[in-house]
Amino acid sequence: MKSLLENLSIGAKLALGFGLVLLLTLIVGGTSIYGVSTLLERADKVQVAKELNQAVFDLNKASLDYIEAGDDQAHSHVKKIGVGLYKAFQQSLSVYTGKDSVRLVNEATALINEYEKTFEELVKSRNKLTNTATIGAKTRTDILSELDALTNDLRATSDKDVIISAIDTKNKMYKTVAEITSAVVKSKPIPTSIKEKDIPDLITSIRSIETTGKAATHQTKLIELFSSYTKLLDTNEPLTNTLNAQTDSLLTLTKKMNQTLEELSETQRSKSLSDGNSVNLLVISITIIAVIIGIVFAFVIRNLIAKPMQEVTAAVETIANGDLSQQFSTQRRDELGKLYNDVGRMSVTLNELISQTVSGVMSLSATSEQLEAISKHSQTMMQSQRDETDQVATAINEMSATVAEVARNAETAATAATNTDSMVNKGHSLVSTTVDEIGNLAEDLNLTSATMEALKQRSDNVGNVLEVIKAVAEQTNLLALNAAIEAARAGEAGRGFAVVADEVRGLASRTQDSAKEIEELIIQLQNGAQESLDKIQVSREKSTQNADNARSLVTLFNDIREQMGHVQDMNQQIATASEEQSHVAEEINHSIENVRQLADQTSEGSQESVVAVNTLKTLSTELNTLSARFKTKS
Repeated sequence: MKSLLENLSIGAKLALGFGLVLLLTLIVGGTSIYGVSTLLERADKVQVAKELNQAVFDLNKASLDYIEAGDDQAHSHVKKIGVGLYKAFQQSLSVYTGKDSVRLVNEATALINEYEKTFEELVKSRNKLTNTATIGAKTRTDILSELDALTNDLRATSDKDVIISAIDTKNKMYKTVAEITSAVVKSKPIPTSIKEKDIPDLITSIRSIETTGKAATHQTKLIELFSSYTKLLDTNEPLTNTLNAQTDSLLTLTKKMNQTLEELSETQRSKSLSDGNSVNLLVISITIIAVIIGIVFAFVIRNLIAKPMQEVTAAVETIANGDLSQQFSTQRRDELGKLYNDVGRMSVTLNELISQTVSGVMSLSATSEQLEAISKHSQTMMQSQRDETDQVATAINEMSATVAEVARNAETAATAATNTDSMVNKGHSLVSTTVDEIGNLAEDLNLTSATMEALKQRSDNVGNVLEVIKAVAEQTNLLALNAAIEAARAGEAGRGFAVVADEVRGLASRTQDSAKEIEELIIQLQNGAQESLDKIQVSREKSTQNADNARSLVTLFNDIREQMGHVQDMNQQIATASEEQSHVAEEINHSIENVRQLADQTSEGSQESVVAVNTLKTLSTELNTLSARFKTKS
């Protein structure tokens, strides 16, 4: 798993980190939405319980209204509310799924069924009471009508006391009937005082009235109606008691339903609090887990990027410090792994080039020392040649001085000729040696020139490598800049990575500066090598010219030897040839002077070669010092 993450690209690592953050955010958001949905669902259940409770209240109110009014409209209203409440209870079973909630809903449904049955019995009792009240109202009307008729008849036929007694009985009758009517209307029992005292007193008062004729008929009918009304009142009281008992039953059922629904509401409120606590615990737990996972992945991704970046930084610092002896390689296949391997390959390439440069510098140093020794030896030989040439010139002058005496003393001339031949041979040997030394010097200068050419080529190669270093530094700077941009986008999570990226950019800049300094030194080295090469070329040309002159001198000495042979052969013709010999001696003197001048020029060229070799040696030392700044593998 770690290897797989390491081999992912930087973009993939960052995408993985941000994708995980988004995923965790979605999980936390989904959990929150689930919790809110659960709480809303629980709130709906609480609301349903409240609505059911309100419906029970409405049913109870409608039932009481019906008990008070007793009409069909109120009855229909109660039936409608009851049917709606029953449906609401049935529908609530699809809302409530908990065992306790279903039990409470079933209990409430059973109570509503019992309530409907009790209400139907109450309706029957209320209808009976209504019928009784209707009959009682008609009877009261008849009683009052008969009482009015009796009073009117008594006014026409009876005396004043009888009329007053009848009117007093009438007033008591109105009062008693009003009280009875009020009790009946209010569905209350008739007061005992009315039943046990007022009604018997009224009957006694009616019977005590003295009537005759038509008034007596009204009196008898009034007594019959009042007796019937009394019996009707006797049946009204049980009906009223039954109605009140049924009303109490309805109120009891209503109270039970309210208690059941209140328990249901309380259950839902408790579950709502429990759900809220559970949701809070779930959200907090998932949030904590998400934060922990996010922190862990943040550290993992940071290490996957920062650690390789530090390794690359350390490798670049090592190379920037001139240590090329270490190897840098990794098995990672991401951008930082590739950059690390590229830095390793760059180190190997620089190591090879610097090693070759150091080897070339050492060879150049040895060659320059050898060339210095050869140049000094050549200079010494040129000085010896000059001295010998001076001696030859002196001998020629002496020979010219003795030409006049040749004729007088042939033997002396022969001896002088022999000496001259010996000196010529010696000069010939010296000139031949000089020619060989000049040839060797020319070959050494050719070797030095080739070495300087190779040095210049390797310096150019080092320049190319520096270009590669500069390109790699620029790429590193660009990668670090891109990494800093990505870290800025990451915010707080990428702050550490941004610091590392800035350090890498700083190292890349220092690498570029070091590459520029090395490039300037290489350019100076190339310029010095080119100047040395030019001087060596000049020395080589002059050495070639001196070699040609020396060969001419050898040829000249050969001619001298031939002439001296002729002198020996023509020893006996000295007298006649003395003039010719004098002329030849002058030519020889002139040629010797030319040889001396050539020797002087050769000596000057040799001195210039020594100076050039010293310059080359100095440049070789400087190049060796620069190369020593790099630590390479042996």
